[in-house]
Amino acid sequence: MSGILQLFYAIITDITFIDILDILIVTWGVYRLITLIEGTRALNLLKGLGILLITLMVTKDIDFHTLNWALANTLPAGFLALVVIFQPELRRALEDIGRGGFLGEKFTPGGEIGDAVEEVAKTIETCAKKRIGVLILIEQEIGLKDFSEKGVQLKSPITSELLNTIFMPFTPLHDGAVIIKGLRVEAASCFLPISNNPDLAREVGTRHRAAVGITEITDALAMIVSEETGTISCARAGKLTRDLSSTRIREIMHDAFENFGKSRGMFGL
Repeated sequence: MSGILQLFYAIITDITFIDILDILIVTWGVYRLITLIEGTRALNLLKGLGILLITLMVTKDIDFHTLNWALANTLPAGFLALVVIFQPELRRALEDIGRGGFLGEKFTPGGEIGDAVEEVAKTIETCAKKRIGVLILIEQEIGLKDFSEKGVQLKSPITSELLNTIFMPFTPLHDGAVIIKGLRVEAASCFLPISNNPDLAREVGTRHRAAVGITEITDALAMIVSEETGTISCARAGKLTRDLSSTRIREIMHDAFENFGKSRGMFGL
């Protein structure tokens, strides 16, 4: 025991102020790098690569030679593919660093879940009565930053007045989707990938196909109002559920807002 204490004391006495500063700078840099890619699909891919790296180290220690060889020869190509696939995201990250975004504080939303649900529900019901088309995404664990950045940034509190104004026909932002992150309207006029699912009914329009398309590649909840019929639908995990009641709308959205908070530890993280 005394030998361990002596070793610990020797290490502590050898650490200088420069060493501590060096460690803090690297730690802070890694943290800021993670916050830059948070909310993009790249974050989940990096998590997967991290798991493969850990597996590579473990298999080396326990003499899984074949698996270790396969991972060792596959990972370099994987990192190269990562650079090619996520070239736009990497470019935006470098632009953020150039604008000082690397040093900036992260936006955090506030408010109450019940209030947010009611504001969105009122908008959906009002637009359904007037047959105004609506597409609202509620972000979950997989971030929607790749899509919100291509829209008009708002970062505003959720109010039915704001949402009704956005979806009013002939207004500048009525085309595209509204993305809600946490308890804020993150962006409007966001364009989404269209689903090619052949099982969707023929009468389903572009708005519904976009809702299904985004939920095929993310875990977001999409709420839709048809401008042809005024019916209210939701899409999740690539599945479309139509003709929702007012009670069901609120239940689905309440669960989505709660799930976002649980997946981030607290809103905005």
